[in-house]
Amino acid sequence: MKTKKISSVVLIACLISLYGFAQESNTDYQMASIVFIDAKIGHEKDFESKVIEHNNKFHNEAPNKGYLDQVISGKNAGTYVWVMGPCTFTDLENMNPGDGHEEHWDTEVVPLIKGYGAQEYWRFNEKLSYYPNPVVNRKFANLWLIDLKRGDYYRFKTLMGKIAEAYEKKGTGNMRVYDNQFNADDGRDVVIIWDMENMAELDIMDPIKPAYEEVNGEGSWDTMLEEWEEITLKIDSQLWRVNITK
Repeated sequence: MKTKKISSVVLIACLISLYGFAQESNTDYQMASIVFIDAKIGHEKDFESKVIEHNNKFHNEAPNKGYLDQVISGKNAGTYVWVMGPCTFTDLENMNPGDGHEEHWDTEVVPLIKGYGAQEYWRFNEKLSYYPNPVVNRKFANLWLIDLKRGDYYRFKTLMGKIAEAYEKKGTGNMRVYDNQFNADDGRDVVIIWDMENMAELDIMDPIKPAYEEVNGEGSWDTMLEEWEEITLKIDSQLWRVNITK
């Protein structure tokens, strides 16, 4: 009974902090709004062309800048991902892409769509990322969608902080971490993204282990891997085409 009472107090405190002071807003972050879309079979190129046209007309600058990606591995291969960002929830609330926006999507893009999938909001975690030099000509991305054990996010955060320090020590490569803003109980809690200019980069061996152990001590890599296994339930590794422009 005492434990339940303490839990209730913590929950109430959290709710007060979230909603009791709604007049105070925080927009000092970057987020990506994404929606999964299946194009009609045989009309994929037409779909790409029309979405690119739509982005150029109505989503050509932040915070309303639009991108088109596509999953090209795994069970969701072929599915497109329409991305908008970097943005905040305030930006989404105040979005005004201009006259003709809805009409263009409904008349030019919708006829080429087979169906919509999930809508998700991913917040960039700058502290856990290493991205000093954005990959300007990025064409592909390797994504790890991670299902964390409940209550172990704090351990994940500590591990990723150490890995980010190792990347900084090494001084090469890139790694972006995003937190899913809504828990759909689908194993998509956090995502790690490595950007690439071409798929050939997947054949390049550039291990982070030496830099990690230089920062954290000899044998620390194996210790990290053991803890990683303890806190993760599964990883869905995917390859995406990104920033499709033609």
